[in-house]
Amino acid sequence: MAREAGVSVATAGRALGDYGRVGDALRDQVRAAAVRLGYSPNGVARSMRSGGTRTIGFVGVDISNPYFATAMRGICDVAREEGYEAILANSDDRMDVERAAVKVFLEKQIEGIVVAPNAVIDVAHLRRAQDLGVPVVLLDRHSGALDADSVVIDNERAAHEAVAHLLDLGHRRIGMLLYVDPDESPELVASDAGRPTVRGAARPSIDRIRGYLAALDEYGAQSSDLIRCSAIGDAAQFEKEADALLSLPQPPTAVFAADNVATQGLFMSVRRRGLAIPGDISLVGFDDLDWTTLVDPPLTVVAQSPMDMGRTAAQRLFARIKGDDSPSERIVLPTRLLLRSSAAEPPAGIRAD
Repeated sequence: MAREAGVSVATAGRALGDYGRVGDALRDQVRAAAVRLGYSPNGVARSMRSGGTRTIGFVGVDISNPYFATAMRGICDVAREEGYEAILANSDDRMDVERAAVKVFLEKQIEGIVVAPNAVIDVAHLRRAQDLGVPVVLLDRHSGALDADSVVIDNERAAHEAVAHLLDLGHRRIGMLLYVDPDESPELVASDAGRPTVRGAARPSIDRIRGYLAALDEYGAQSSDLIRCSAIGDAAQFEKEADALLSLPQPPTAVFAADNVATQGLFMSVRRRGLAIPGDISLVGFDDLDWTTLVDPPLTVVAQSPMDMGRTAAQRLFARIKGDDSPSERIVLPTRLLLRSSAAEPPAGIRAD
């Protein structure tokens, strides 16, 4: 609707909600666009930024995952600081559930939404929320199909740094474990130069594959046949994928697990097999969870801060709620590779090439 009226989302919200400074001509222009599109300035729009409900919504992919649970804590902390409450919905990585959650939020007249979207292309439900004057901020993923702020990390760079560390130690057969959306599975193809690359929309899993492949390419290592993806995001499934990887005639000498659930499944598989870490195999995981420092040896991991990501997303949301009309931002927060004891040189007798 904002696009139809030729104005920003924030201006559309002010015009529909009768708050802030909007000229009569512009208000009429926005409302005429709303009528053309079949929208009406109902209670949802009128309550926006006027102190009506003082609630925001958060749609997480899987709140049992420590990443999203911690991000939710950051969002709630900022909401309370602003005198608001946050309502939580768990999409279970399903688009139909995400759409239904957004619909319920709008019916409850929430004033803004933070969402970790299941898809970066199918965003019509989020655009509709914006058209009704409800600001949207994306967490963990950026969408070129939606004019909205997003808070992300540089997934490609993070994966590249992790794999380059293993390559510097002398490893050349490096496996990779990660979760992928079943509807957006990555497609590995040969580039014009004959090197493997990956096709797919920018999202954490696919960008991490890109970083993995780029590091291998820089070192002249060709181990793209060692990628194992799972469309089921639980540790037991990743343990099976790790078993398959480690059972190859020429197993990898190191494995990079590209998310925290994959890291857990990998560690379970290696321990059950009685392999020494890093004597028999080197491991690098993702996310600095408490358990990664309590095991022996403690794991080298890529660390990000879901707490900071949640807080930053909420802060951007409240800026929009208060009328910030500036262009949308893609905010990239830093990651760190925490070097511990789970990665070392390949076992003696294993050729680097």
